[in-house]
Amino acid sequence: MVTRLQGLAAMAGLVAVPALLLCVIGCTGSPGQPSPAGSPGAVARSAAASAPVASVCTRAEVKAAISGFFDAWNHQDAAALGRQFTVDGVLDMATKHQGRHEWASIGGLGARRAIAAFAGRQWRLGEKLSYRGMTIVLGGGADGDGGYANVRASFADDTVQPMEEAKFVYDCAGHAFAHVVIISAKAASPA
Repeated sequence: MVTRLQGLAAMAGLVAVPALLLCVIGCTGSPGQPSPAGSPGAVARSAAASAPVASVCTRAEVKAAISGFFDAWNHQDAAALGRQFTVDGVLDMATKHQGRHEWASIGGLGARRAIAAFAGRQWRLGEKLSYRGMTIVLGGGADGDGGYANVRASFADDTVQPMEEAKFVYDCAGHAFAHVVIISAKAASPA
């Protein structure tokens, strides 16, 4: 005979969702080569290993979070931007002069404050982010929960920077991003 407590324990084991597999979301080294220590893929694997069990997300929640990220960025709201991330979240983002496959990586403990400081430096350049198209991915599988968007940065000096990839990994339990990747296709140039 199975007691109610044993049944609940068994159900909990079946319902547990593995930690987000951030390294699969696109932050790895060159094909066939491992990611170097300290790279976004290595940071993501470390975060995934220590991530809590996630709850179930809805498409609307993830879409609202991604839109909230762009709103906070474009309104230069450091507090709102910081709240978009988990306390140990990671932002991998290209700066104005970084080319293809170059980016700054900000995250770890105290990430919210560090991400807000990074954003402040970008905002002083007049950076605004625009996006079109958004694909939401749910299920906690290999891609985790989150989404993708086609992103472009524009600056006060009328230069633009197309982004090669923009990926958002959402921590459903924390209602915040565990990892955001916005990597440029090239350095900013005149429109």
